[in-house]
Amino acid sequence: MDQLRALVMERPQPEVDDIERAYVFSRDAHAGVNRKSGEPYITHPVAVAVILARLGMDSDSVMAGLLHDTVEDVDGVTFEQIHRLFGRDVARIVEGETKVSKLSKQGSQTAVVSDAGRDMQAENLRQMLIAMTDDIRIIVVKLADRLHNMRTLGSMRPDKQARIARETMEIFAPLAHRLGIGQIKWELEDLSFLYLYPDDYAYLQNRLQSRQDERDVLIGEAVTQLDEALRDDLELPEWVADIDISGRSKHLWSIHTKMQREGKGLEQIFDLLAIRVIVTPRDLSVPPGTDDKRREKAEATREKRICYHTLSIVHTMWTPLPGRFKDYIAVPKPNGYQSLHTTVISQSGQPIEVQIRSRRMHEVAEYGVAAHWMYKQGSQLAQKDRDNWITQLRELQEEINDASDYMDAVKSEILGQRVRVFTPRGLAVSLPAGSTPIDFAYHIHSRIGETTVGARVNSSIVPLSHKLSNGDLVEIVTSKNGHPSKDWLNLAVTRSARAKIRHHFRLLEREDARQRGHDMLERHLRKRQLPVRQLMRTKMLEEAAQKLLNTRNPDDIYFAISAGKLTPSAVGRVLSPSLAKEHGSGLPKRPPKPLAPDTGGVYVEGFTTATKLSNCCKPIRGDQIMGYLTRGRGVSIHRIDCPNMIRLLKVEPERCVAASWDAGLAGLTLVDLDVVAPDRHGLLADILGVLSAEKRSPLRLEASVNLENVAHILVRIGVRGNIDLEHLCAAILKVDGVSEIVRQGRGGGRGKASGGPGASA
Repeated sequence: MDQLRALVMERPQPEVDDIERAYVFSRDAHAGVNRKSGEPYITHPVAVAVILARLGMDSDSVMAGLLHDTVEDVDGVTFEQIHRLFGRDVARIVEGETKVSKLSKQGSQTAVVSDAGRDMQAENLRQMLIAMTDDIRIIVVKLADRLHNMRTLGSMRPDKQARIARETMEIFAPLAHRLGIGQIKWELEDLSFLYLYPDDYAYLQNRLQSRQDERDVLIGEAVTQLDEALRDDLELPEWVADIDISGRSKHLWSIHTKMQREGKGLEQIFDLLAIRVIVTPRDLSVPPGTDDKRREKAEATREKRICYHTLSIVHTMWTPLPGRFKDYIAVPKPNGYQSLHTTVISQSGQPIEVQIRSRRMHEVAEYGVAAHWMYKQGSQLAQKDRDNWITQLRELQEEINDASDYMDAVKSEILGQRVRVFTPRGLAVSLPAGSTPIDFAYHIHSRIGETTVGARVNSSIVPLSHKLSNGDLVEIVTSKNGHPSKDWLNLAVTRSARAKIRHHFRLLEREDARQRGHDMLERHLRKRQLPVRQLMRTKMLEEAAQKLLNTRNPDDIYFAISAGKLTPSAVGRVLSPSLAKEHGSGLPKRPPKPLAPDTGGVYVEGFTTATKLSNCCKPIRGDQIMGYLTRGRGVSIHRIDCPNMIRLLKVEPERCVAASWDAGLAGLTLVDLDVVAPDRHGLLADILGVLSAEKRSPLRLEASVNLENVAHILVRIGVRGNIDLEHLCAAILKVDGVSEIVRQGRGGGRGKASGGPGASA
């Protein structure tokens, strides 16, 4: 607690007193409880509060760090009590932490190796992210909690160590990076590295430690030389109040990933030796009455000037390595990180990376979103990015129901690596790594995406599959005649771009269906020499839609005709009373005599040619049907959901005609049923008994048993329609053991027959 007191001592006394009260409350609540390491439990919340205080978080966050486990782990402590004693904000953060902790513990009890375990873990992580978006301080407190847990992970079982470390590497370290809290991000990654790849960790650590003394000497000499050069400069001492130069050790996980990514050995990593230069500008003198926005702009301009001047001194002292300069001040990272990076050859002949930044830039780089409480001006662009990604978390929650898909999207689009590119006007756009010009175009505006015909990157024409890199200047070439291609779904990386492309094609398909229904109705009316323009007026169609579909939208008429739910003749009879009178009582006009015995009682309006039920889907009375005018073989009758019928509607819509079952005929239609049940003695006899009780005689009967002892009994039998079939299936399903009845030949394949439990239409 002494360490925490020292960190918060400079805060206003009322805040110090509140933190002291929170400590006493937490200490008393956790009295007598020890952690698995054997330490008193109070050491954990105090350590979390220390991390938060070092980040510069506000006092409410520090108190929440002290109290974050009290409600969950201690009987009798409630959120209302926390609210009453420490305020609304502290209670809200503690409540968010409690929800997150419960989810984490629930997930830890599930075996991650199983599919069910992975689904549970994904759901827990999703709920955790949703809870944390209510107040960004909940995320920061959770990161501090996770960091201390990782520091003390050695007391856990090896399997738990690996699970927690992997979760930390995949979720919490990227979260810290996205918030710009580099201090926590690097430590979480190195600790996860230790438990996930202990052999690689030990090898790399030993290699680095073996020459640590030598590197310390080289860094010490370089720091002394640079400090003298900066303080001897004629201009710099007048601009800065302080210059802090220190050696910087590269983190183990960063070295490991760089070696793996670039296929290099340790001796080929040039930034193992590194120096960080932090300059603190003197207070800026501005004219009285200057507003905050202009003051902030002037301070930012002066910071950049000082950093670039410092860079010129470094490059004058030492020889820079070509291609090893990165300007993150002019082009900040998506999380707001700003700094100048350059690699030089020192006087000792060793490559050294030099990082140059202002004090404010350093605080933002180390503490990220937490720097908001120390630097109110901060980086407005970075703050906007952080707000945007929290909004993205909420939008993904609304768009994606499956927890695993949600976590995949979060990892790839929000927590994954990102690139920052620029519009021709210099506006920065942050996109997931691997994004293409298509993602860029749809990010700017849907209309730009839909009319894209090409792209230029850095003034050069590139294909739409080109992967964008950090700092690219992207220009989209559009045309009023341009339109998306379905191939773009394979080129776009962002979920939003793919969703907009799919939406475009859904609208096209909807318009095609509307036009098809319109044309079918128009042909029907023209064939009967009716006044098409008069009957297809909006008012007439609205009245017809009201009568037939209980809506007032004429387009619904066209969609219903296109889908086969309405026939043009049915709509025509409503539009024209003369047609209704001609057909009498609204029933279809029947041909004088069926021309073939296999029609099944099908009426095709306007045709007297023979009809035949197709073998591909075998429609029966009650099924929704359509006809196809064949070449020389009459009209072939299909179910409207038959794949062949769907294809014919697209390629030859003019040969597709409306059809319906003749209400005056009720002949039998043959259907083939596959009765499925575990094999047992007397199964076939029981099924035949049901058929006998229903007074049915099967025309075909076959029985077989597969290797899994499941019986398939094939029955061919005549039915009068769907209702008759459902009744028969319901009776058969009552036989002991029968699990499903599959009707053969529906929609070009097998389908479950309807009729009771275990079967569906």
